[in-house]
Amino acid sequence: MKGSIRATVKVAGFQKERRFTPGTSQRIIKSWKADTESKLRKRHKQPERQFARDTLAGDAERYYPLIKHLADWVTRRSEIRAWLPFLGPKHRHLIVREDVLRIRGKWLHPSDGKTRPVTPKTVNNRVSALRDLYQKLDGDDSPTPCDGVKPLMTVKEPPRMIEAAVIQEVVATLAARAAGGHMHARQDRARLMVLATTGKRPCELERAVPEDVDLRRRVWLTRDAKGGFSPGVYLNEEMVAAWQAFIDADAWGPFPAHFPRRLRDAGWPDGVRPYNLRHSTWIEASERGADLADIQAGAGHRSMTTTRRHYVPVLASRMQRLSERLNGRFGWQPARTSKKESA
Repeated sequence: MKGSIRATVKVAGFQKERRFTPGTSQRIIKSWKADTESKLRKRHKQPERQFARDTLAGDAERYYPLIKHLADWVTRRSEIRAWLPFLGPKHRHLIVREDVLRIRGKWLHPSDGKTRPVTPKTVNNRVSALRDLYQKLDGDDSPTPCDGVKPLMTVKEPPRMIEAAVIQEVVATLAARAAGGHMHARQDRARLMVLATTGKRPCELERAVPEDVDLRRRVWLTRDAKGGFSPGVYLNEEMVAAWQAFIDADAWGPFPAHFPRRLRDAGWPDGVRPYNLRHSTWIEASERGADLADIQAGAGHRSMTTTRRHYVPVLASRMQRLSERLNGRFGWQPARTSKKESA
């Protein structure tokens, strides 16, 4: 069927596929996927893995339900599962700091010559996830084998601002494509609009359900993403317009894997993730004089340090005032460029 929407469900090595007519609602497709997955699981039931209680593998099964409220809980689960081939059968309270350091070294410097090294950022995330498992199961003040394990140095790239004109250009291009019959352009445009106006993480928007958004009261109740806190978003006029476009496009659910590529095709800058919309929003809020504590709450950060490090720009900050105090020591002046030369 030309232009049809293909939906596929895979369970335990078995696969079922169905094609839907163009324009079919995402809710109908998701409902079919959920029903089909349930039937496949019943038909091809796999024996449940049994883990001894108090081993890391066994306690990991107790940990997963405690993080399912997080938008990125699947990523957190993957980070825990990375430890299981090494420490899974071991009694959790017999795991020590030396074990963590030894395994961290294996990830950074594989000895088989075939496995690619794990990036320092990913290793740090895995250590943080293991620490969180202990704290969730034993209490925040309980000792963990990650205590005293210093984070690895990572390359920090400064947040890149995306100008409003660039975003408007991409939105206009997607709108024109949607009018021309491009199936996904309407949804891509709506997702971009919500991310650009609210400054929320893509995973928070992916996790949103219709009940979370009340356009009459102008409220979006966002769900936890990384364990931080968000009081929700009051929707200004632009945010309401973005959400109206999102609801009309039925853009709910996970973003397709090729969402970034389609944005680039519409004029989005190369090498810049859609996540940078978040940076742009909160840096702009800071430059417009928003209180740092309000930015922390809006961004959903647990720590003010994170907000200060990533979302408070050099402009309109103490760093700007420091630089201005040092000005005039040498009497140098920048070259004045004429309008003709700059053109």
